[in-house]
Amino acid sequence: MRHQWIAAEHHRLHTVESWPDSPHKEATLLAIHSKLASLAQDHGASTPSCEVCLSRRRASGVVRFPSSQQGERAA
Repeated sequence: MRHQWIAAEHHRLHTVESWPDSPHKEATLLAIHSKLASLAQDHGASTPSCEVCLSRRRASGVVRFPSSQQGERAA
């Protein structure tokens, strides 16, 4: 039952993240994060892994190339 409660709050989190920015959204997100932390701490549970969360944790694959000006200075 506890896992289902965590999963429901986690789903709610992603739903609220899509709302337009507002004080109500910020307060709701804080409440959801507080509930998830409480559930995880009190019962040793972890938040479920979903594609949205996993994609946020991945390192960026962006590679920066040196500018052409740096190459000209070295020549």
